Amino acid sequence: MVDIDLLIEDLNRKSSLFFEDHFNIREISRTPRLSVFRADGTSYAINRFEIPLEKVKVFRWFNDYWMFFEIKKIIAPNTTNFHLNLSICVFQGDILDEDKYQLFRAEWDDYDTDYQNHSQPHWHITSSQALEKTFTSYASDFEKKDFIDLLEEEKSKVFDVKQIHFAMNGNWQNDETNIHRIVNNDSILKWWFGLLKHLRIEIDT
Repeated sequence: MVDIDLLIEDLNRKSSLFFEDHFNIREISRTPRLSVFRADGTSYAINRFEIPLEKVKVFRWFNDYWMFFEIKKIIAPNTTNFHLNLSICVFQGDILDEDKYQLFRAEWDDYDTDYQNHSQPHWHITSSQALEKTFTSYASDFEKKDFIDLLEEEKSKVFDVKQIHFAMNGNWQNDETNIHRIVNNDSILKWWFGLLKHLRIEIDT
């Protein structure tokens, strides 16, 4: 069972050593069935993964890499039971650039069932959006419609990989499923800090 208040406290207390910015998660909105928690940021980025696009506050990880971290607490109808959706998105760009490159996203969505189409936890690869941003920038410098149409045509030929939920921790080798439930605070903390250490090694080489 997850204790959300204790989880937020532990994340805030233990995460500061991993970031150049001060790390602080706080509740930003609440309805009867949904509470949203986000880490405070010192810069902005466009979250192109969500539709409509949303400007979000991101915090500096290291160098020109930034993170957006969100926890959603979703309460089941007519009960006090809840499940969590965790989302970590990594951006790259200058502090003043509000349209930073969105590189990838790690998610762990617990829908309280072992039967889902999408692996939990999983990756979304969003770095192709850097090319989309470049295409848009170039297109704005040209008046010829045929050039813009050519870019759109080429873009339509490439499969949009950001829609795939790439398995992060499938347990098929032990004849188990690709679904891992969020069972307690410790499982979230181990996942979070494991991701930070792993990604830092992979990116900062």
